[in-house]
Amino acid sequence: MNLPENNLNECIVQVAVDTPVNKLFDYLWSPEFLGRLPQRGQIVSVEFGKKEIVGVVINQIKESDFDIHKLKKVTAIAPAPPLSDDVIAMAEFASSYYLKSVGEVIVPSVPKYWRQKDKWNLLSQEKKTSSNKKENKKPGKDKNQEEYKVEILLNEEQELAVKELTAASNKNIFGCYLMQGVTGSGKTLTYLRWLSKVLAEENSQVLIMVPEINLTPQLEESIRQAFPDKSVVVLHSRLTDRVRADNWASANKGEAQIILGTRMAAMVSLPNLKAIVVDEEHDLSYKQQEGVRYSARDLAVWRAKKIEIPVLLVSATPSLESWFNAQEGRYQKLNLHQRAAKNALKPTVDIVDLNIEKQAGIKNAHGFSQHLLSGISKNLELGRQTLIFINRRGYSPVLSCEACGWVSDCIKCSSHMVLHRPADEKPSLCCHHCGLIKHIPKSCPNCGNSDLIPMGKGTQKVEEYLSQAFPSAKILRIDADTTRKKGSAEELFGAIHEGEADIVVGTQMITKGHDYQSVSLVGVIDADASLFSQDYRAAERLFAQLMQVTGRAGRSAQSSNSRVVIQTRYPTAAPYRYLQRDDVNGFLSEICDERKIVGLPPFSYQALIHSEHKTLIAAMDMLKEAAKNASEVKNWPANIVLNDVVPKTMIRLAGQERAQMLIESTSRQALQVALEILQQMLTMQTTKRKGVGWYIERDPIQL
Repeated sequence: MNLPENNLNECIVQVAVDTPVNKLFDYLWSPEFLGRLPQRGQIVSVEFGKKEIVGVVINQIKESDFDIHKLKKVTAIAPAPPLSDDVIAMAEFASSYYLKSVGEVIVPSVPKYWRQKDKWNLLSQEKKTSSNKKENKKPGKDKNQEEYKVEILLNEEQELAVKELTAASNKNIFGCYLMQGVTGSGKTLTYLRWLSKVLAEENSQVLIMVPEINLTPQLEESIRQAFPDKSVVVLHSRLTDRVRADNWASANKGEAQIILGTRMAAMVSLPNLKAIVVDEEHDLSYKQQEGVRYSARDLAVWRAKKIEIPVLLVSATPSLESWFNAQEGRYQKLNLHQRAAKNALKPTVDIVDLNIEKQAGIKNAHGFSQHLLSGISKNLELGRQTLIFINRRGYSPVLSCEACGWVSDCIKCSSHMVLHRPADEKPSLCCHHCGLIKHIPKSCPNCGNSDLIPMGKGTQKVEEYLSQAFPSAKILRIDADTTRKKGSAEELFGAIHEGEADIVVGTQMITKGHDYQSVSLVGVIDADASLFSQDYRAAERLFAQLMQVTGRAGRSAQSSNSRVVIQTRYPTAAPYRYLQRDDVNGFLSEICDERKIVGLPPFSYQALIHSEHKTLIAAMDMLKEAAKNASEVKNWPANIVLNDVVPKTMIRLAGQERAQMLIESTSRQALQVALEILQQMLTMQTTKRKGVGWYIERDPIQL
């Protein structure tokens, strides 16, 4: 939309720039020099201090609080349409809610090349490369298209879900829907069928969000086959800067009709957005962990409500917050109880009590119970695939000296350095938190003992053992180490689907959304490591993870009589009990009752104040003084709980000592007021306490 015109030849606009100063900056706009009137959402170049940077026009004003003769001018306009108004509004909301400046929210959401004025001429030229054609073209007919002319029939539950979603989109009204379906129930097919009806409207756009980059290739292929005549673009952090800039521009112009992306896609400008899907909505990856710590899922719901369109949250194991909202009637529930594939039966879940083997004198230093080993052996005889899940990469979590007890601690973090033994490189010690890499010492740094022993196991050690136990089996390992190179993840997952692997060892990357047709045995080792934590969400996360990996088995008739073997020393723990019953609602109901008793979310609202410094005392003292001063302010809300300042679970990270303070309230509005006061106090503290860093995190997912 055009902003109100000013009678003067030059008018004044307010521009958001990426700075922590929570204000907009006034600039002069010369229509004669720039060739057009200002518009809300335009990407512009401005002088800021001694640098020229890129910002976004937010408002036009009649008068400035500053001397108009001292105002600097907008120097250039990016060759792109203005950002859609709902994105600007969402940035303004996120700025207030997450206590960041508007510029800190909206400017980083614009791809890197569009934030560099010297790249604008390049971007305005059409890119004629194969990668661009692949990403942006409207696919025509190909050799696979014929088989997709025959529409797959939906079952009754799927048809009902599509009908309800279509009714909402036809009425152009907001509705938040939670599709809870067992793994293999055809959730993707169901929402793609709904989106096909949304996309029947000319120029309409839809946004599909996934939590992991590794899920995009498989889903992208399904989307291109389902919509051969629609333009599809992908947005995630592993794209090249140019491809990401081009894809974003295609979406912003309204040319791309289907936008598939990770959490960054929540902020993409879409002028004709008609529907949003958040797949695997429970996943922690939707919460940004640096900069503006926003929840992409929550912003997607806010955005849908703002422009009155339906948003669909999809999961086999919904987050407790979403499930509770559905129970309370704020979200509408869509259930899919049946597996989509004919003759595809749910796998049998075996909970193996490792204590029994220990009492019988059976040693399993390799981490595999006899029950699981015999299952793998039988599965290999039947020519079926086995999935082994351990959520720890590397060879061993720690290297230790038996003589003096030395362990391979990181010098920069309060964590151990993990032993890595890659096949084509020298073994090394690596910190998974700060990235420090060191050579393995030839002897103990403390006592000189040369007999250093790796303790525990990771994916590399599991792969090594299985190679020895089953020498004729083809084994694939999928984790962050084997999927670093571009295209490596697609290649590895393709090998699984093509039957080129007998046993697959992997981290959580192998558990989400992948449709393995030949996997009939899933083994889970070291699940207990995730069970006990000071974080009250630990059990919920473990249950969701186990349900996801369980769902990789028995997805087709050829993988019938499938089994899932979960090894544990705590077989009566709630996640295992409800998993064996395949009772998601029962588990969520139990933990919901527990949280209600103690007043935890979703029955309260939380925020964490983080601080860091070279010394722990300075980091803690800053939070204590800010809390004391804030609570003495006249308008400090009454129903606020300020918990004690404590060191973080990992006290030291990358050489900085860290502390935190948890703030709770039963009122979201009261918490907002308290955080705004605290932000003022912390800002004042910054001038007195040099070197202390801090930030506020709303709705933390980990304590």
